[in-house]
Order: sequence, then C-alpha cells, then structure tokens
Amino acid sequence: MVGGGRERLRARIMAAAEACFARRGFDGASMDEIVAEAGMSSSTVYRYFPQGKESLVRAVLGQAINPVVDWMAGLPAAGELPPFESAFVDAVEMAWRYKREAADGPPGATGQGRGGEAAQAGARAVARAELQVAIWAELARQPDLRAANAEHYVRLRAEIVGALRRWQARGDIARNLDAEAVAAVVHNAAMGLLVRRVVVGESGWHDDVTATAHALAGMLSG
Repeated sequence: MVGGGRERLRARIMAAAEACFARRGFDGASMDEIVAEAGMSSSTVYRYFPQGKESLVRAVLGQAINPVVDWMAGLPAAGELPPFESAFVDAVEMAWRYKREAADGPPGATGQGRGGEAAQAGARAVARAELQVAIWAELARQPDLRAANAEHYVRLRAEIVGALRRWQARGDIARNLDAEAVAAVVHNAAMGLLVRRVVVGESGWHDDVTATAHALAGMLSG
C-alpha cells in the first residue's frame, strides 16, 4: 500500500488513539485497546508507531497544533493575505477540529444520511472536548512533553507575528503597534476561546469566535 493508502491507515490509527485517550486519558488507555479500536493487527499498528503508546501520545500532541502552524506558515504573500478577522476565525476553528476530518470517521462508525452524519459529528465534538482535557492533563504531568509542546507554541507565536507584520505592511493593522505584543494578545484570545469551548460547550461558541475576531480587528485597525 503506497501514498494515500498509508496516510489513511495512519489517520485511522490516530483516530483510534484519540478515541481511547478521550475515553480513558493517556495513562488509562492501553495499546491493546487502541489496536482493537483501530480494527487492525498489533503488527500493523506498531509498523506505523514503532514505540507504541509513546509514539501515539507525541503524535496526538503534535497534531493538536501543527495543522494551525502549517496553515499560518502557508498564508499567501502580503498582497493576497486574507483579512485578519476571517483568518482569526479560521485559525481558531481549525485549532478545534485539527485533522479529525482527515480520517475516515471513528472506527466502526455507522449511520447513513443526515441523521447519522449529525450524530457522528456530535460524537466527535464531545470526544474532541474530552481529548483536549486529556492533552492538558498530560502536559501538566509530563515535563518532557510540555517542553516539546512549548516548541510548537513558540513556532505558532512566531507565525502569528509574521502574519501581523504583513497585515501592518498592507495597512490592515496600525503600524505603530508592537507586532510581538499584539501576537501575545491574539494568541491568548484564541487559547481562551478553546478553553471556553471545553468548559461551556458548543452553544454560542462560533458567535463568540466571530465576535472576538471582530473586536480584535476593530481595536488593531487603529
């Protein structure tokens, strides 16, 4: 199996690991449970993740932020940069979803038509909240993982600074503002919205994201 086939298998294993970590936490989930959730042989799972659960934990932690970092890094040149407001909304919502849609859905998922799709989407949203809590708990317990995650965090902050400077060059954001200070505000606002989603739930979340983006855009435009 080559190319996309390998990626689909890897995504399926990752989705199984995420489901198990969301249900039982990183400590509670076992490799046997993850293998069973994936519906594969243990040899296949270990072929993709040779260090077993340790490999999967690091992959899940990285996947929680890397898609957003990569998206920020790939934003077009200044003349074609999207407006700050829409970019903020896209980035926050991407940080919540990250790559769940890349998988073929939860292993063993059933249900056809709109009703089945809606039920699966709801289940993924619940699992995402539980998974985010598990990630935060794991980072609090393990200094080495926290240090590795901090590297992703620093890279994302640097990408935000770069984008802000391009918006400043285009005149969308006031040029007299310190881009690094603004990046701290924008980044922490986005993190706060993710915490709000976990603590309060989905109701009204998108409205809060768009309202925050609009308020930030107004304040930064000078």
